[in-house]
Amino acid sequence: MDNIVGKWMRQTGRILILLLCMMACVSCASGQDAQVEQAGMPDLSAEEGSSAGSQTPGETGSRTPGEESGEEKAPDEERAAEGQEPDAEFPMPDAEEPDAAETEFSPERQMQENKEQFLEKAKEQKVESEQAEELFERLTADGVFQNGDRALTGLMIDDIDENGQTDMLAMVQDAAERPAYGSGGLWLYMNADEPYCFEEEECSYCGWFDAFWADIDNDENIEIVFSAEGTGCGAVGDSYKAVFKYKGHAIERMKLPSDLDEDYDQGLQVELVQEPVKNVYSAYCPYFDELISFRGQNVEGWETPDAPQIAGGNARGFYELRAVEYEGKKVLQASEYLYGEGGVAHYVATAQFLITWEKDGTPKALKWWIEEAEDGRANRKE
Repeated sequence: MDNIVGKWMRQTGRILILLLCMMACVSCASGQDAQVEQAGMPDLSAEEGSSAGSQTPGETGSRTPGEESGEEKAPDEERAAEGQEPDAEFPMPDAEEPDAAETEFSPERQMQENKEQFLEKAKEQKVESEQAEELFERLTADGVFQNGDRALTGLMIDDIDENGQTDMLAMVQDAAERPAYGSGGLWLYMNADEPYCFEEEECSYCGWFDAFWADIDNDENIEIVFSAEGTGCGAVGDSYKAVFKYKGHAIERMKLPSDLDEDYDQGLQVELVQEPVKNVYSAYCPYFDELISFRGQNVEGWETPDAPQIAGGNARGFYELRAVEYEGKKVLQASEYLYGEGGVAHYVATAQFLITWEKDGTPKALKWWIEEAEDGRANRKE
């Protein structure tokens, strides 16, 4: 009897132990499922035909957000994702905003930029640093920069009259407000004389300018020929031309032949006539009262006229001013862009003029001729 009772008790104990183990396994499995759901990851064990060590294309497996792109969360981002306050030792950076001080105009900052640009341009022109500092201080003392309201846009330093002293051309433009034509000036410094300031409302002072100097009227005094490019387009763009004479320690502006009839340089107003013959034109210049015939490309597909007719002319006045020799003397050569029946973009030829001045300063055109276009495009500087 005792043996039967003992055997029954042993079997019962085994059953109880087995039941307890099964309950423990179920509890562990439930805990794992809960952890998987909280992490937002799929339970791979629930999928048929899959194993813990395999992964099909496109699955992220056990990667957490950020690991796939190779990025790591900043400490504050991790804490924020968990609903905690940012760590004071690792503050989250604010979005970058432009510095208001950098966007607002500052005369002091502009003056510093003027000086830096002046010294850099002077160095490029082989001017010693000590002399460059002195020249900049002279501009400042003369109020060229208006205490920082004007920006330096151009500089040429040379011995213009070849007397051993340094001369200077300095261009400035309004900096405090949006610049427009006429909002600036060109300062001419010759030796130790009082500087000359050229200001003209039709002129652009943005810095695109060219100048050369020569005795182009043969009176043994130097002339400075100045051209300032503007922002216009079509034909040769637009530019303002001016000639200055340095004589008797003073500077005065000289007239061009086109200035006799117009307030602003329009050239010598050449008219272009389309002839009733294919690719043939004639250019008429009222100044010389002469007609010159030449060949140029008609607009493709257009019929030629039955009789000669005015079809175009010059655009934008003189351009490419330069000093040349003529009959043993220096004169000024100037070009004019000629367009045909197709409008300003229809370049057909270039009119060339040689210019000098009488003793009383009256400008005079000596001769003119036509240079035929080679490819139907406007002349361009390389």
